[in-house]
Amino acid sequence: MEDRVETAVGECVELEYQLTREDMRQALKARAKASGRGRRMRGFALICMAVFVGASAVPLVNGEAPDMRSLVIGGLFVVLLFVLQPRLLARQFHKIASRNGACRARVDDSGVTVSNTGGSSQVNWTAAPHYAETGDTFVLLSGDKNVSCLTVLPKRGLREPGDVDAFRNLLDRHIRRL
Repeated sequence: MEDRVETAVGECVELEYQLTREDMRQALKARAKASGRGRRMRGFALICMAVFVGASAVPLVNGEAPDMRSLVIGGLFVVLLFVLQPRLLARQFHKIASRNGACRARVDDSGVTVSNTGGSSQVNWTAAPHYAETGDTFVLLSGDKNVSCLTVLPKRGLREPGDVDAFRNLLDRHIRRL
């Protein structure tokens, strides 16, 4: 018989955590997948890469050596766009989010309340109608087309390992998973 952890209506799940850069990186990656702007940026990046590859291939087809300067600049662009930019953005968000120390979150049928030394904020389910689950976090996402707001809730902040299933059930009851 399989053990299942379920949260009954009216119960809550509590988390205590300190956000990390990796939490922010995963959250921003989930946000990019969900937002119109993120999808457009990925499409633009792929088009740029295709143009770069095409422009590099033309001299090869003509039997000439490709321009090394263009290859280096294009390679740096790809590295910056796909590797460094997400990490730098996550670093900036983490720096802002960590200023107020450790967080406590309470998730129940009315929504999510997150508090830290800087204050507290409450997000009801209509303000965050979607969520994404990453390897280490649950990310609550606003419903606007650019997903302008997100709430990061790391799984390690849950008190018991079985609380992950209870938390997922609570979210599934109120909002849609992306």
